[in-house]
Amino acid sequence: MSGVVSNSLEGPDGGRPGWVAVLALWTRNLMVTGITKGLGIMLPILQIQLTSQMWIIGWIASLTTATSGLVAPFGGLVSRRFGAGYVMMTCGVMMSAAAIAGSFVENSLQLALLYTLLAGTAIGISNVVAKEAVGRCFTKNYATANGIARTGSSVGLIVFAPLVQLFLDTYGWRGTMLLVGAITMHSVASGAVMVATRQPELDQSNAYQTLPQTEHTNSSSAHESTLRSHCGSLWKFVSKNFEVGLLLNSRYWLVAVISCCNIYAYLMWIVYFVSQAQSNGFTLEEAGSFVTIAGVANLFGTISQGPITDRGVMSSWTLVAVCLVMSSVSYLASSLLTSYWPMMTSAVLILFSAGVLFCQTDVLVKQVLGVELLAGAFGWIGLKVTLLLVALGFLPGLVYDLTGSYTAAFLLIGSVQAVPLVPLLMLRYSQ
Repeated sequence: MSGVVSNSLEGPDGGRPGWVAVLALWTRNLMVTGITKGLGIMLPILQIQLTSQMWIIGWIASLTTATSGLVAPFGGLVSRRFGAGYVMMTCGVMMSAAAIAGSFVENSLQLALLYTLLAGTAIGISNVVAKEAVGRCFTKNYATANGIARTGSSVGLIVFAPLVQLFLDTYGWRGTMLLVGAITMHSVASGAVMVATRQPELDQSNAYQTLPQTEHTNSSSAHESTLRSHCGSLWKFVSKNFEVGLLLNSRYWLVAVISCCNIYAYLMWIVYFVSQAQSNGFTLEEAGSFVTIAGVANLFGTISQGPITDRGVMSSWTLVAVCLVMSSVSYLASSLLTSYWPMMTSAVLILFSAGVLFCQTDVLVKQVLGVELLAGAFGWIGLKVTLLLVALGFLPGLVYDLTGSYTAAFLLIGSVQAVPLVPLLMLRYSQ
């Protein structure tokens, strides 16, 4: 049987293939933000039009995120099998199809199936494939390239909120979904550019091999031998394509803890910050201004971290440690702040640190595990983040319900953000 298409996009620290991969990841981040943010903005009108309860519509977004994490370990397999560019094109089609088909739904169940099966799968697979492609192309400037690609999410937050609202006012929710789906098709174009930049190569390492034929006089022995052979081949296939060996690698678990804690703390801040600010005596408008300014700080952190580490101003280890301490203290203090500017400073420090940490965590994964294990590492980390959110995503809200205050809840979030300091130090001094 013919060999498997490889997704290699290696070049002399980027080159044209590298910046095309950055463009693909940037476009993917922009479109994912658009399709998920658009659904969030349409929640009230979807509740009315689909005659559903608010929690059911909100649950669709949670299911989409959960599905993206569950399918993430398959990203490396499909990328090696079909090539990064073709996978990105397919994922773009699936995301666009989810939004376009969503404009024709008659109930919330249909919308949930479309977004969960199509958009959720595409989001999870494309994240692993695009991040691995960028990681393969860059060495010295990986942090800078990763930071540029991640600005797509920040731009999406800035652009899609007013754009979706304009679409709603002009064309209604069905027309809005059609337009969002059409815009999302740009992911297909970026994937096509990846395909055109370099022709896929054949990697014979995953090709099927002919087993030697041996005559057996004993049919029972032959059956047992064949069964063992099939089981062995299956295990080799699973182990190789899903990087199962990572689960036995202590260094992988250390970087996984760092990544999972960062993402969990950030998402809990996104969910609970506005309510926490209001409980501290701030108005909804003031809380909104905190988020807006902090969003700009997040964009600045995402862009600035690359030159800082790539130009040798500060090592990745030091920068991550500083941001972990800074964000942990800010989480712990935010529930106690009642003045405008201290609260603004806290929000700015949290989202600036988040912008730095998300990029630098990917850098640490590559430094610790190497480029060949990137797809497997990103996939398994995505699965762990999903399981963590499903298991403990409710915990800050439960603490608030039990205590009637966000103080203990944000103490919990700040403590989770401080946990990565331990594995970070272990990795640093075991290098």
